[in-house]
Amino acid sequence: MARKQMAVDSIAEAYLTLLAERGVEYLFANAGTDFAPLVEAFAKAAGSGVRVPKPVLAAHENLALSMAHGWAMVTGRVPAVMVHVSVGTANAICGVFNAARDNIPVLFTAGRSPLTEAGLPGARDVYIHWAQEMFDQAGMVRELVKWDYELRNGEQLETVVDRALAVATTEPRGPVYLSLPREVLAAPLPGFFYDQPPAGLQPPPPVPIRMRSTKRPGYSPAHKIR
Repeated sequence: MARKQMAVDSIAEAYLTLLAERGVEYLFANAGTDFAPLVEAFAKAAGSGVRVPKPVLAAHENLALSMAHGWAMVTGRVPAVMVHVSVGTANAICGVFNAARDNIPVLFTAGRSPLTEAGLPGARDVYIHWAQEMFDQAGMVRELVKWDYELRNGEQLETVVDRALAVATTEPRGPVYLSLPREVLAAPLPGFFYDQPPAGLQPPPPVPIRMRSTKRPGYSPAHKIR
């Protein structure tokens, strides 16, 4: 295990690059105003050759989840999905429900309406940043995902991503939910250090299920309670 440094300028750049380092190959997305830092990070990666997940645009959030569901089911690997804040999360609920019931590991993420009104890159600047805010955005999917969290700063980025992927891929597998506020994604991050391969937070091996036999001494169908 080695401690590596990533040359980035923002948390969004570090986030996308870390996903690629952790084996996430695709980001299925239906974008909104919260995507600006990620769009800039994708554009910079395309110019510099830095490896990031390949973005796949979807016309609807449920379609994005369904595409990710199928890809994960066929490959056995974890895809990422991102939608637009609360309304995008609401539109994706049926897809999350399907992934949960089929035990499909998906890193389901959504932007979060900016928390501040001025002073930070990514602060609120249009009407919908007030209209689309919810007290508990993750509450819509909490019964369907194995884990939910909101990224707060760059210092916890590696821990949060690694925990999300570990929980999603631990048996029984399933989707996890991570909200990403726009100010956090846009925040400067001059240099980012991470472990490669990851230190800890790896999914445990699956435990075989041992079925109890009904063929025990003295058992017969006649003993069943009528």
